Parts: sequence; C-alpha cells; structure tokens
Amino acid sequence: MIRVCQVLHGIVGGGSEQVVLNYCSRMRDIHFDVLYQYEPNPQILERFNEAGINCIQIPDKVHHPLKHLWKMFSIFRKGHYDAVHSHLDWYMNSYVCFLAMLAGVKKRIAHHHQAYSKWCLLCSIMRIPCKLFATHWLACGEAAAINGWGKMAVKRGKVTILPNAIDPERFKYNDGARKEIRSRYGIKDDDFLIGHVGRFFPEKNHRFIIKMFGQYCQNHENCRLLLVGNGPLLAECQKMVAQNGLGEKIVFAGLQKDVVGFYCAMDVLLLPSTREAFPMTLVEAQYNGLPCIVSNAVPKEVAITDGVCPLPIDDATLWCEKIDLLGAERNLMNSEIKSNRFDINQCYKTLESLYQVP
Repeated sequence: MIRVCQVLHGIVGGGSEQVVLNYCSRMRDIHFDVLYQYEPNPQILERFNEAGINCIQIPDKVHHPLKHLWKMFSIFRKGHYDAVHSHLDWYMNSYVCFLAMLAGVKKRIAHHHQAYSKWCLLCSIMRIPCKLFATHWLACGEAAAINGWGKMAVKRGKVTILPNAIDPERFKYNDGARKEIRSRYGIKDDDFLIGHVGRFFPEKNHRFIIKMFGQYCQNHENCRLLLVGNGPLLAECQKMVAQNGLGEKIVFAGLQKDVVGFYCAMDVLLLPSTREAFPMTLVEAQYNGLPCIVSNAVPKEVAITDGVCPLPIDDATLWCEKIDLLGAERNLMNSEIKSNRFDINQCYKTLESLYQVP
C-alpha cells in the first residue's frame, strides 16, 4: 500500500487541514499519516479519525525547534513513505522537504496555500530552497501559484493547481437545517441574517464586518450577524461588539465541526478579506446557494456563480447598499453553478495520480 505523510501546522479548523481531509478521505487505497504541531481542536481531530487518517503530534517549532526537527526527521525515516506532502505557510515547506530528502523520501510535495502581496524580493529568495528540495510544486490557485513559485514557473507548467475542492452534495441548502440553527441561537424567521465563516485572524477583517454591521443596523431593525470561527482576535472583536452596544445583535458561534447548517441559516455571506489565496468558505457558500459579498482581494477564479459581488473594503457604506440590493431572498441572484472545477469527486483523482506515479 502507498504510504503518504501530510504535514500541517495544526488541526484547528483552518483551510489547509480541511483540504487534506477532503482529499485524503476519498483515497481508500492509500495510508495517510498527518504530522501536526499545536494543540488540536477535538472536533476537527475527530473528523480525521473518522476518516481513518492517523494523526501524530510532534513538538512545535517555536518552543522546541531541535526536538521538532529531529522528531519529524525520525518519523520520515522510519515511516517508509512513498511521499511527503507539506502544507506549511511562508515557504516553510522547504525545511520539511529537506528533512524528507535526507530521510530518503523520493517524492516531496510542497503545497502553497497563501498569496502574500508584500515582500516580493524576499518571496523570490525564499522560493529557491523550496524549488531545490521539493520534487513537485503545488498551489491552491493561480494567485498562490504565482506567489509561491513565480510567474515563469506557472507559465512553463511546472506548478500543479490543486483547488480547495469540496463535496457539492454535502453543502446543499436544507430548510430544516436553517430552522434548527436559527432556533438554537434565538434568530427569528423574519430576521435578515448576515454571516461570516473564518478564523479570527487579521486578514479576515472582522473589525470591518463589525463596523459595517453597526452602520447597517442604524437603518434596519430586524437584522442579525452570525460569526462562525475561533482565533486570537476573538476576544478583541467581542470587546469591540460590547463597546458599540451590538451584543444583542451579534452571535459568536465559535468553531464548528460542521458548518453546512450555518450557511443554510444565513441570508448573505460577507468575506471582506485583506488577502486570500483560495477561500474554501466561498466555494461552500456558493454550492449552498448563498449570495456572497467579497473584497477585491478574493481571486475571481473562485466565483462559480453570479451570486458573488466583489467590492473594495475602504467604504462600509457600499457594503450596506449592496446588502440592501440583495434583499432577504436567496433566489434574487442566480446561484447556478457554472463549473465543477471545485468538485472533490473529480479533483481528488489528480492528487491520487500524483501519489501513485513512481
């Protein structure tokens, strides 16, 4: 049996681990181990276990750098892996691929999931060790591919684009789920529910969401805001909500094992990110038939329906006006899926073939 080791920062509900889970759970003839560093979220870890994926925690690189490197190398050497697939950010895939090379792993895959807009010269320098030690170069989308590997590498076809694909059937709209989630959080049937799904990190721009929602509330009585996720800025955002007297209007739902019902409960999804390489949330929401207002930083390639509206994030009034135009009916916008390029049932075969080819 083919043996593959996936390397993640953690199992806390981020996009990278969801990608690993979506793809690997469909490859029953391949044995997967996952290395991760930080304290896992029990709900997300349970999903990996249910999929038959073996998860191994190793010392983290910040507090125990030498132990981290040695443990990773030891596992690579003893695991007899056919491939090591690294998903670390900011070019840290290079040291993972280097250790895998030293351990004798022939297939070393570096997967880029981010699109940074600054430090272009530093990006160019940091690409060098990645290109040296990785045998296969992957990225989640065109923006991440260019940022991670350079325009020439993409143009020459050296980079494989592996999208953050999902199972469309799992994300279909369900009226029963809508009612259950709304009832759970005390949201009335006639409340217009604005939502966001994402980690509380600076690039997700929660402060803008709260500011914009406060402005929207001034002219709309029956509106609520639902924020799904966790992260280091959660407490700061909760404080901001309290200071602006919005506590009765905003629900902090925390990290969820399954977000499908939350999409069903919403009337519009906001994604005002300051940077995005490939927002899986947007793909999920579109398959749910949910209208989406996004920032101009979101790659256009992720829009597979006419229900995605890009706007600049320097004017909250524009966002309020766009929400008004959408109204409270989901079917005001054409949610017909135009492409199946993010369907996991098709996409996983590309990665499976990569693992299998000698």
